Order: sequence, then C-alpha cells, then structure tokens
Amino acid sequence: MARPIKKVLFIEPRAPRPHIFSRVVIPRLGCVLLGTILRDQGLEVKVVVEEIAQPDYRTLDFQPDLVGISSISSTAPRAYELADFYRQQGIPVVLGGAHTSFLPGEGLEHADFVICGEGDEALPELVAMLNEGGDWRTVRNLAFKEGGEVRQNPWRPFVEDLDSLPIPDYRLIYGWKGNGAHCVSIATSRGCPFNCRFCSVILLFGRKYRYNSVDRVMEEIRVVGSQAHHIFFCDDNFTANRNRIKELCERILQENLKIEWSAQVRVEAAKDPELMELMARSGCYIVFVGLESINPATLEAYNKAQTVDSVKECVINFHKYGIRVHGMFVFGAEEDHYQVIRDTIKFSRQVDLDSLQYLILTPVPGTPFYQDMEAQNRIICKDWSQYDGHHAVFQPKQFTPYELQFETIRAMKKFYSFPSAIKRLIARDWFFAKLKLYARYLMWRSHWEKSNYPQQLRQQFFSRVRQLRRWLRGRGRISRVGIPADVWNLSTWEGKSREFLLRFLEKLGAEIVQEGEGETTAAGPVIAVRSEIARLQEKADLVLLPIWKGLEEARRRLDDLQELTRDTTTKLLPLEFSRCSFYSACMELGLLFQRRLSRIRRIYFQTLQEVGAEI
Repeated sequence: MARPIKKVLFIEPRAPRPHIFSRVVIPRLGCVLLGTILRDQGLEVKVVVEEIAQPDYRTLDFQPDLVGISSISSTAPRAYELADFYRQQGIPVVLGGAHTSFLPGEGLEHADFVICGEGDEALPELVAMLNEGGDWRTVRNLAFKEGGEVRQNPWRPFVEDLDSLPIPDYRLIYGWKGNGAHCVSIATSRGCPFNCRFCSVILLFGRKYRYNSVDRVMEEIRVVGSQAHHIFFCDDNFTANRNRIKELCERILQENLKIEWSAQVRVEAAKDPELMELMARSGCYIVFVGLESINPATLEAYNKAQTVDSVKECVINFHKYGIRVHGMFVFGAEEDHYQVIRDTIKFSRQVDLDSLQYLILTPVPGTPFYQDMEAQNRIICKDWSQYDGHHAVFQPKQFTPYELQFETIRAMKKFYSFPSAIKRLIARDWFFAKLKLYARYLMWRSHWEKSNYPQQLRQQFFSRVRQLRRWLRGRGRISRVGIPADVWNLSTWEGKSREFLLRFLEKLGAEIVQEGEGETTAAGPVIAVRSEIARLQEKADLVLLPIWKGLEEARRRLDDLQELTRDTTTKLLPLEFSRCSFYSACMELGLLFQRRLSRIRRIYFQTLQEVGAEI
C-alpha cells in the first residue's frame, strides 16, 4: 500500500432488491460529502451511486489508488463483494457507514480499514497517513488489523461546526446529469435526543442536535437545488427546532425560490399550524413520518413519545395544508400480534395516508434491539441482504416468523390495491397512482422470485410441523394426549403458563390424560417421568413432554429422558417452550390437531384472554 493516493473512488452500493421508492433515487450524503472534502484537498474523486448508474468496474475509465465504500446492513454483502474485487487488484479499500461502524471486525475481513461513525475528519487523516506515513493507532474512528488482530481506535468527538463542512458536489457522481433529472439530499442537522430501541442514529451521531445555520442551508439550496427537481432534507427529525425551520421557510419565500421538497418529521410537528402553513407555502410536497404503531403498548416499548390520537391528528393536520404524508409503521414488537397489523390496515385507510411502508422490526447491528435479540438467541437469519425492513429475521414473541412476514405482505397488498390506484388515477393524482401501481408490481414480482425469502420461512415452519407429525408415524387423528404429571418438575413452569397449555389443548379438541400425582419420587424426576410415559402408552394417542427452555439442567434432563425412551415409544413428543417462543411452540403443536393456522391462532388468543395470562 505504498502507492501514493491521488485518485479516490467512492461507491454507494445498490439495494439488494427494489422498493416502492426505487424509481425516486435520493443519493445518501456520505460518499458525496466525503468525496467533496477530498476533492477540495487536491485529490481526484469519482463517486458511484449504483442506484443512479452502475458502471462496469473492470472497464471504468477511472483507476483509483483508494476505494471507499459506504453501506447500511442490507447493502453490506454488495459492499463486501466490491471490496474483495478491488483488494484482489492490490488497491486499498476503506469501508464506512452504519453497518461496519458496529461490526468493524466483519468489515476488516474484506477491507484494509474501517471508518466508524463520522468520517469527515477521520478519512482525510487516514489518506494523509497513507501518503506520508504514521501510526494508525492515532487516527480516531479508525479500525484496522495489526498482527492479525482487530484494533479499534477510540471514537473522536462529533463535528460541532457543521457549517465548516463543504457543500456536497453532486457533479462528482458517475452518470449525474445535473439538469434537474435527479433528487438531492440536504442535511441541516445531525443527532437525535430520542431513544428508539431499533434505531442506531444516536450511536452514530449522538443524542445532541447539531445544526447548520440557516444562511448555510440557504446557500446549499441555491447551489444544489438548481441541479435537481426535488430536495430531500435528510435530517432524522427536520422540525426538531421549529423556530429554525420557520425561519428557513420564510427565507425560501422571501427569495422566491421555487423548489419542491420533502423531509422526515415526527408527529408533534403537526401540532403547529404556523409551521405547517410555512412548510406548504415554501414547497413542501410530502413528509415522511415514523408513525410506528397504533398499539399504545408498542409505542411505549419503542420509546416513542407519542400516542395513537397524536398519530391520527398528525395525518389529518398535514392534509389540511395540502402536504402529503408517507407513514412508516413497524410490526413485530413483543406487544404486537396479528390483530394489531389488521387494525393498522383499517387505520391507514381511515386517515387516508398517501403512501406508506409497513416495515418489519429488524435487529440492525449496533442497536439495543439487536443486542437483546442476540443475547436471547432469537436472530434466525444473518444474511444481511434481508435486513432491509421487509423480512422477518428474528423470532417474534406473538408471531411465528412466517406469520409476521405473511401478515406484513398481506397488509401491503391491502393498502396498495388496484382500487386504491384507480382512485388516485380518477383524482388525477399521477405520482401516487403510479407509486401504488409500481408497489403492486413489485409485490407480484417478488412472489415469483426463485430466492423467495417468505417462501423459505413458510417451508421452515411447516417442515418443523412435518417433523412433529412423523413422531406419530401415521397413527391418524389425535384425540387423547398424555402428559406425565412429573414432567412439570423437570423445569420451572409458572401456574398460568401450565394452565394455559392444558386449556389450549382442550380447545383444540384433545382429551388430556395425566399420569401420576406430580410429586417427584425418591428415584428422581427423570425416572418418575419415564415410568409415567410407559403407563401412558396404552392410554393416549400422543405423549407430550412440555419442557421449559433456557434452563440448562432441564435441557440435560430432557436429553436424558429422550435417550431413555427412544427405543420404548413412538408416541413421545418432547416440545420446548419459553417466554419468547411460547406462541410458536403452541402453533406447531396446534397444527397436529387443526389444519388451519388462522383457527389455531384464534384459539390461542381466546385462551389467553380466558386464562388472563401474560406469557
């Protein structure tokens, strides 16, 4: 890596699959801003945004001395593919972005360096060191390998004076027309004081808001606004300081700038009529609002400081001022179940959202939610390309992963229906009519893809059920279920959970046959249960061994019990339960008695209500 760094190529990898806004490409700022910083320091820079134009890198008329690639989790596989390609040519590669900031060791399997967090100061410092030499350990935010071990330097303080950063030059982008054919991003702030458990923003940019001055934002609008037909203010909460945004809107009106813009806001922005009026008059076309959920318990769990009434009020108020609303809901919280999703569909129609995304809660690396799911061993997929908010990659509490996936797709189809698109066409609302039709096309197309992840989840779920049925070896319908009374002593079962399971089985049509008194004999619980199983062979169609998961001693005892009974019975069904997997285990069990998953689900929630259990 002794070659001097004179030419730097930045790449923003394409998304693994199209989404409803794929036809409205808005480049992320990272690569463009960092490219502008290095360009201003005298380097030759090219930026490739693959969603805009994807060159053949083998014949690209730009031979870099250094390659920088920025990615989020869903684009990480593509980023690694590109990194491997350039490293094979002996060109050093730097990875950055949210994903590798929190998994630098993984990134260093494919790159020479990883920039964690903000790279505005770290990357130029690294480039200078590559050219002039120095000690890598002095570059804050840098991760690298030394002697085969990953070294991660401390993070540096966040950039306080955002006005000191240059205006991103979009002309650096490969294939950029610059004639108003594209959208551009403008960031007017960094940071977020809120603490949503599924979001990594505060870890990347801090909990304190840092702002550009209004003068600087206006300058950026004049410079880049002329190159695009739409400006997206990409702040995580554009209206965090309402007075500042009011001043910005007034300046846009005073200078008579004819622009169309959009921004991400929180629901409380809709409580300020003056703000909404100024936003509308200054060219705001649509706002992107994290509505998240209509379930109060879910909103509380997400740490969202908002209520269901404020969500409804937000949509209604923005519509009063002619501002479109794109809502984003997140399904899959511990408090969510299928009825929450179906009620959300009704709510979305009632408030007449212009567009929306029903997203699946995703444990993105670096977030508290990821740490929780990793600790509980509930992550079921580590294919990062599926981490785009549209795939169930963890074990939810009150869904099977397949159900969460299926219900979310069903909800999208209900909202983006053909009648809803026709309604927009009749109203001559061309943009949203095309958007709805495009969304419908994407769902049809994804259904026929060979690597269909939802179908994989379905096959995984029902293959497990088929495995359970094989325990019966074609014995036909189950009517009598035997449960050894001493099995409850193999692990700690709470009274409500035990009561729920017994009543659930009865509602499925099973007659419960329980052997023994539930008091462990001197021989120990395993021997006692084994004796009970032997007696239950003649009395029941199925001998169920419910075991509470997570206790190592109980798991060992279950293994011992299976070994003891393997050659003595073909009716034995050991089934593990836990707080996190209780619902899924009940669905698997229910499919031995009923063919329709929807019916089993109704029985489950009816039983839950009757028992009054919080499992």
